[in-house]
Amino acid sequence: MKREFKVFVFSMIINFFISILKIGGGLYFNFASLISDGMQTLSDFITDIVSFIGIKVSKKRPTKSHPFGFGKMEYIINLVIGVILLLLSIFIVVNGFISKWHIPSLLVLLILFIALILKIITLFFLYSVGKKINSQLLITSYQESKMDLYSSIGVIVATILLQFSDDIVIFRYVDIVVALVMGFIVFKTAFNILKDNSMNLIGKVEDNLELYKKIEEFLLDIKGVEKVKFYLIRYGKYYKIQLMVEMNANLTLRQVTRLEEKIKKELVSHRNFGVKYPTIYVTSNLDD
Repeated sequence: MKREFKVFVFSMIINFFISILKIGGGLYFNFASLISDGMQTLSDFITDIVSFIGIKVSKKRPTKSHPFGFGKMEYIINLVIGVILLLLSIFIVVNGFISKWHIPSLLVLLILFIALILKIITLFFLYSVGKKINSQLLITSYQESKMDLYSSIGVIVATILLQFSDDIVIFRYVDIVVALVMGFIVFKTAFNILKDNSMNLIGKVEDNLELYKKIEEFLLDIKGVEKVKFYLIRYGKYYKIQLMVEMNANLTLRQVTRLEEKIKKELVSHRNFGVKYPTIYVTSNLDD
């Protein structure tokens, strides 16, 4: 069982448990903010399921009709997550405005603290594993899950302030303020996810200058390579590289062909580059 799969199963189980805990507690204590918070956690559970499907599809082997594989399915799945978050942000704001003033039970804090601890543990695994294996899906899920953490903190603050709302009238509007803040945070995250993955879907060029420098140095160390110019385009976890190579003018056609195959093989086999789909153009003068 791969680590990516393990993290998703763990995240799904935790998110489902937390969502039931929050929504159930919100209904029992008649606290709209806790219900809204639970709905956000439930969205984490839903996006985990959608993301898991995306992982399976994006890892399918290339076919004749899809020679570069299905890596871009990650971006489509992330766009679905972005739309879900966008709708959720609207729900949170609307629910905050229509909810009636109510002093919640202090037992709500116990529910929120349990949920908070579980969510922090989940975030740790999503981020650490996502970074280590370079999984865009895990990182996106981590970003989305952070919003659930922030919303829970907001509900904790709201719960405490509402205890004094009998004496301090302005505290009666805490629910609305928390809803607006939560809604804005979720909306901002949704917007960023939609923007970034839309650009990647249509073929955005990678802008990691450090990676470009490492690949350039690696290529120039290959005997026979004089100059290089290339672009990296993301295909899920991997890159498609469009590489223009100026080779030594004294090389024969057979040597050029062998060198081209060597470059492809070494690029694909290098673990730190993530290049899977190289396209090489050979020229005698790259400056032309």
